[in-house]
Order: sequence, then structure tokens, then C-alpha cells
Amino acid sequence: MPLFNRSRILFLAAIVMGVLACSPPNEPRQWRLPCSVRTLDVLTPLHVRYAGSNGWVGQTLDGGQTWEHLQWTAPDGSHPSFRASGVSRSHWHAVGIASPSWMARTTLTGLQPEWTFHDTSSAMFLDAMAWIDEETGIVLGDNTKGCMTLLRSTNEGGHWQRIPCEDLPKPRPNEAAFAASNGNLCAKGDTAWAFTGGASSRVFRSLDRGASWTAYDMPIVQGGTMTGAFSATFADAHLGWAMGGDWSRPDDNNGNLVQTLDGGESWSLLSEGQGPGYRSSIVHHPKDHNVLVANGFAGLEWSNDWGASWQSISDSGSYVARFSPDGLTLWLAGKESLEKSRWPANSK
Repeated sequence: MPLFNRSRILFLAAIVMGVLACSPPNEPRQWRLPCSVRTLDVLTPLHVRYAGSNGWVGQTLDGGQTWEHLQWTAPDGSHPSFRASGVSRSHWHAVGIASPSWMARTTLTGLQPEWTFHDTSSAMFLDAMAWIDEETGIVLGDNTKGCMTLLRSTNEGGHWQRIPCEDLPKPRPNEAAFAASNGNLCAKGDTAWAFTGGASSRVFRSLDRGASWTAYDMPIVQGGTMTGAFSATFADAHLGWAMGGDWSRPDDNNGNLVQTLDGGESWSLLSEGQGPGYRSSIVHHPKDHNVLVANGFAGLEWSNDWGASWQSISDSGSYVARFSPDGLTLWLAGKESLEKSRWPANSK
């Protein structure tokens, strides 16, 4: 081979290798966790926090290169099972699900808990948390004392008050909420939505920052113990999606995805018989609202047409998905695992 051609080939190869070395890898990164995780908060492209079972919490400040993990012990000596979390102005909050119910907060980058809520009622079961703004937060729980449990704080979770039953829709028999992916409670501006399931699946909507609520019916599958809306996501105060289905029939893709164009007053079914089956989490892309991601124990799918059609990304199971604020990374968590991959993903 002539020297000129050989040198040119080596030079071009060096350029290609340099580009590959400088380009971020498309392969996902995975980590083993000491717990199962159903709630994630991606504060920045580098800062991610999780709360999980048996009191475990953790965070990375460098995009996953290093992690901190800590098992929180409540004042009564228990390790709460955390399935909801959220971020206010200067705190990160974690919510334990079952009795005795505990909530705690820490600084945005801290790991030492300040316990802010405790309820020993045997029927208490907290499902989800959402923050309307930097000061005002809401927590959704199951039916106790004659109505769904909705807690509200206006001081960054320093104190929580229960919304009176007279300001809430009357619950229907065997209507509950699911602690699946911290997705059945949403907020945009002054509007908040809380989703129920079970024998009846409805959406409760508040237009006054969680002070009072009105219920609307949805055409999503319902009537069983584990049916209805498990998760929702809103692009703005009008456009939103809710997803779930029948947990006991994960392949059934009828009646499990609905869309609203009027802020939750009316809903229509999407991708009937065409999309994924039961999924416990749905999120929209932060920059491109026609892109949706749905995931659950049976797989991961995405849509680029507002949920009308779907493509499979993976058959692997996970419980919760969250985009980074810049939309360039998708984080997934599940049973003792956490995964990071660049977006857009390669669908199969």
C-alpha cells in the first residue's frame, strides 16, 4: 500500500476514534440498589434522587458516577416504605405509604431527615405527592374518615393539614388510589389533579391550588380491585394523559390510555387495541410534548404522536420513568435497580 494512502487511512481512523471517544455513549448505565424504587426526582441533568422500600433513599450529584445511599429510621424505629417524593424550593421530601404513615424532608442535597408528618391510623395509606409551587404541596391518600385523604402544605412541608371532607367529592364504594409510580397526582400552575382507581376510576381537579376539588368520570377500564388510572402527565393546564389498565391482565391494551384536552373535564380513549397494555407510569417529554413514554413491569414504550401509536423500546420491567429537565436523558427505576439512558432511545 502506498505510504500516502496508509497515512491518510490512519489519520481518518484517528479522527473517527477521537469522535467516538468524545461522544457520549448511547448505551444505558445500570446500578443495583438496596431497595425497590417507585419514585424518582430528576432535579438537574446531573442531580437525581430516589426514595424506596425499607427506608432507603439516595442521590447522585454527578449524573451517576457516584451515589450516596442512606437508610432512614423514623422516630418510632421503623423503616418506612417510600413510594412518593417531591421537590419544593429548598427541600426534598419523601412519603411513606402505610400505617404508621411518615413523611420527612431534607435539604436539596442533604441526606439527614427532618420528620414532618406522622399518622398512626390503621387505614391511612398515602400514595403520591405533587408540588404546585415552591411552597405549596399536596399528598394523596386512600379513603379514610369518609373521604379520600388529601393533605396540603403551604410552608414547604413544614406542616401538613388535611383538606376537610366537605371540600372533596364523596368517595364511591371501593374507590381508592394506587401507590404505583408517584404519578397519579399532578399539578400545573394553580391546577392540580388526583386520580383514583379500583371499583371506580375518576379524576379530582382543583383550580384553587388544592383548596377545593371536583370529580369527573373517565372512560378508562375500572370495576376491579386493581383497575383504573395508575399514572398521569400534563403538558399544560389543558392537555393531559392518564394510563393504567388492569394490573391482573397486563397484555390487555383496551381502555387503559385516555387523553384530555380541557383540563380533565372530558376524556377520550387512545390507541385502543394498538398500544401497550397495563403500564404503571406515563410521562411526557419536557421539550417535545408530542412524545410520551410509558413503562411498567411488562415493558417500556414511547409515542411521538401524542399517544396515538406506540413503539417498543424494551421488554425489561421498571416501575417509574423520569426525563431530565433538558430532555436528553431518561431515568428508569424498578426492583433493586436504576438505569440511565440517552434520549432519544433506539426503539425496536
